[in-house]
Amino acid sequence: MPRLLTCLMLAATFASSACAQSAAAHVVVDGLGFPEGTILVNQTLYFVDYQASTVNKLDATGNQVIATLPGCGANGLAAANGTLWVACYDGGVIENLSIEGKPLGTVSQARSGERFNRPNDLTANRQGDLYFTASGERPGQGKVFFLPRSSDVADEVASGLDNANGIALSTDEQTLYVGESGTDSILRYQTAPGGALSRPGLFARLDALAPPSSKGRHTPDGVRIGPDGLMYIALFNGGGYWVLDRTGALLQARDIPGEHHSNLAVSAESPDIYVTSLSGSDGRIYRLAR
Repeated sequence: MPRLLTCLMLAATFASSACAQSAAAHVVVDGLGFPEGTILVNQTLYFVDYQASTVNKLDATGNQVIATLPGCGANGLAAANGTLWVACYDGGVIENLSIEGKPLGTVSQARSGERFNRPNDLTANRQGDLYFTASGERPGQGKVFFLPRSSDVADEVASGLDNANGIALSTDEQTLYVGESGTDSILRYQTAPGGALSRPGLFARLDALAPPSSKGRHTPDGVRIGPDGLMYIALFNGGGYWVLDRTGALLQARDIPGEHHSNLAVSAESPDIYVTSLSGSDGRIYRLAR
């Protein structure tokens, strides 16, 4: 069962922190290998299972596999232009699928001819353009790419990251946030027409934000901006998920069962949040009230 860190502890550390009542976490999908890429499309939960390299959806009948992508290593998922986009961490490509899971095309390289080194996660703007991260294999190899709508060639717009991971746009789409897992940080970029990005700035260094009782690393994985404009961060290391305000201050720290938490989805129509959980090879997705 998740718990909110006590108001007293947070107040002692962050004078402006907000506290909320904990709520029960309910398992909505079980028996997964490595759940990732959680998104909501018309209030239907879609996600990927990296271990099985599948794209799944949760409907009234339960967990449905809508596509199997051998060799892809499906790791990230986004919806744009009425279709799904899958980041293939192992395959080094971005796959485009219909909402029913039928293949529509593959984005396999940048305009420079470069192959993508471990595509990780994606986010779409309201025009249907995509930004996505490529983690790289070593520190400094992480990158961000921009894929214009109706194009099959991506442009490199940021580089030099240490394990580029989760990615999200602010509600006004003027700021792009990227989780840098190698440094336990969230970076921010100002966006420009055509997908260009400014030089990065530090939005939050998570280990420095951690309450005294929370030891070890606090590694960002999936990042979402909720309908409230707040940032929700799944912590691969750190116990669950955090909520940051627009200045990067910690508002809420929620513990979720499991060793690692790779992604989340925040509903715009209800108070629900869905969070992935992994313990060994046992993966599941929880739903709780944020």
